Order: sequence, then C-alpha cells, then structure tokens
Amino acid sequence: MPMQWTDHLATGIEEIDAQHRELYASVSQLHDALRYGEFGRAIVTLDFLERYVRDHFAAEEELMRAGKYPRRARHVALHRSFVREFLSRKQRFLTSGPQPSAVIDLADWLESWLRHHVAQVDRQLAEFLHPHG
Repeated sequence: MPMQWTDHLATGIEEIDAQHRELYASVSQLHDALRYGEFGRAIVTLDFLERYVRDHFAAEEELMRAGKYPRRARHVALHRSFVREFLSRKQRFLTSGPQPSAVIDLADWLESWLRHHVAQVDRQLAEFLHPHG
C-alpha cells in the first residue's frame, strides 16, 4: 500500500511539512508506476525525487544552522547517507531495467526511511525549534 501523509507526521513547521507531503506523494507515485507498469514514469519520479530531496535537505539544514540546532551534524550526516544510498539504489534500478522488484525495493526503502526520519529525527528538530508547539 502506498504511503500517505497523515497529520500526526506534521512537525508544525509549514515549509517542512509541505515538503514532506510532496515527498510522500512522490513515493506514492513510484507505487502507481509499478501498478500500471509505467517504468518511464518511475524514472521521471526518481529524477524528481533526487532533485527535490536535495532542496528539502538544504531547507532543513538552513533551519538547523539558523536555529543553532545542537544535533545538526548528526542530522546532516543522516541526510548525506540518505543521498548516497538513494543514488546507489537509483543506479541499480536504472541498470536492472524495468524490473518490478527494483521499483518495490526502492519504494519500500524510501517509505521506511522517510517514515522513521520524519517521525523521529525531524520531530526532534521541530521540538527544538518550537519547544511549545
């Protein structure tokens, strides 16, 4: 089942929440591409995600810098690790061709990473930046 944004994932930082909603929608599009056998669409979505996630991470990292977030180095390291893994998985997907298992693997990994990162790591950032909600 494709991942969907729910309000319990909201950080309370509208710019970040809007970006998270867009990321969730894009991962859902990967599932749709698989379901309908539209592997060209999956590639377009992956290209979009690659650009978008970098922009999103840059926005979060600017908030961390400006807010003097004490866990900034760790958070940024998680972003860098994600980008490396995403690019590696994207390359495997492109190399393997239109294999449904490759789309499933990539989409499942993206879902898992985003759910954890948003619910835990980004929530910690939001609580630091806005301690009283």
